[in-house]
Amino acid sequence: MKIKSKLLAGTSTLVIAGSMMAAAAPSAHAVVTNVGACTGQVTLDKLTSPVKGQGLGDQTTRGIKVAGALAKDQTSKQVIAGTCSGIYRAGDAHVPTPAVGGGNKVLSTLTPISEAISLLGNSGCANGAGAMAADATAADAYPLNGKITLTFSQTYVDLVTSATKKYTEQTDIAVLGFNTGLGPDVIDVGGIGLTGVNAGTNLSGNIWEDPVSKTGGATGYNTGYEVDIASAAGCADNTPNNANITLVLSGGGGTSANSLLGSSTTGLKWTTGE
Repeated sequence: MKIKSKLLAGTSTLVIAGSMMAAAAPSAHAVVTNVGACTGQVTLDKLTSPVKGQGLGDQTTRGIKVAGALAKDQTSKQVIAGTCSGIYRAGDAHVPTPAVGGGNKVLSTLTPISEAISLLGNSGCANGAGAMAADATAADAYPLNGKITLTFSQTYVDLVTSATKKYTEQTDIAVLGFNTGLGPDVIDVGGIGLTGVNAGTNLSGNIWEDPVSKTGGATGYNTGYEVDIASAAGCADNTPNNANITLVLSGGGGTSANSLLGSSTTGLKWTTGE
């Protein structure tokens, strides 16, 4: 009887502990809720490799770096900023939340004034069966991943310091691969919000990326950079080592939904739930 009593007591403790954990944890099948998005931006990205003068080639190369920022309209000299949205957690020590009704702070309109992109991985541009078969170092492939940091024109008054600050957003991002159903220049991305707007939420979506060169022309969203067909062709043929992409324009959703090759994309979105 004494042993039975101990077993019952132990079981009871486990049940209570399990119930407490269940109450604290999110639902295993939480409804996916869209909480933020970024669309309409156009960025100019520079691609480099450890080999001087070589960017992204048709052979998978270790240590490809991508550094990007918002591109400028060559006429207005203004960045092609698009628009973003998002949320801030209720109870954040620095950012005010709604005085009436409580809840998370909803930021329905955020205008980027700068964007910094920094990615690293092992990558190549080979696409198509023949080009991929000619990639002798394909086994080295590793997803490009890193961070996107946005600064917005909208501001808040810090609850701790009373200083006026601009909203910011930093997201961990990884290139998941080509979305051939949408087009040859469309990639899917994933990640998680790190700090600022949309912190802790899930990133998904797709964007286009096209190789460009500086021509002064207007077809590349009037940035002065237009699609470089020769570089794109080198990625698709069966001849190894004849491609070198050092600059790409990228965008997605909204006013930059369409790529320079005519593909259509959704842009970036942040969600909560599964």
